[in-house]
Amino acid sequence: MKTNLKCIVVILCISLLVVSCKDERSIQTYFVEHQELPEFLSLDISTKMVDFSKAGLSEEELIAYKSVRKLDVLAYRIEDSNLEAYSKELKQAKYVFKNEKYEELIEFKDRGINFKISTIGNDDSVDEFLVLAHSKDFGFSIVRVLGNQMKPEALYKLVDKLQDADVDSVQLDTMLDFFKK
Repeated sequence: MKTNLKCIVVILCISLLVVSCKDERSIQTYFVEHQELPEFLSLDISTKMVDFSKAGLSEEELIAYKSVRKLDVLAYRIEDSNLEAYSKELKQAKYVFKNEKYEELIEFKDRGINFKISTIGNDDSVDEFLVLAHSKDFGFSIVRVLGNQMKPEALYKLVDKLQDADVDSVQLDTMLDFFKK
């Protein structure tokens, strides 16, 4: 009887070890591991930095705006002295985006910048948008758009209204300055 109990305990321990060693890299883990490193810029951007009061939002656009909680940004600047490290970090970021819990929405290239946008949630209600943007000239950025029941088509319409909104540019300037250095 004791032998059977020992055997069951050993099997349970081995099972736990195998399950805990499963490599399920997430964007959250990547952010936590890299946000304090000196070669990275990490920003938490509140939706309060965008004032849509003068943009004349429709009810649908207002709901879309309120569905977004915040944006987390992690950026890595490419320099002549860090090309190898840049390639390694970009490869690691791309690997994280291949996690099966992320559903790829679209991948495209615009003005020399490659974009990959993925989601967590379903087609009608997204809880998180993940954006990977990279360029050989600037580096790469990962943006996590966190929210509740975000609707992709409504957020797309909201993007057009950003031109009419007042944007607190302090955090955006910080990011632009980071890539200029």
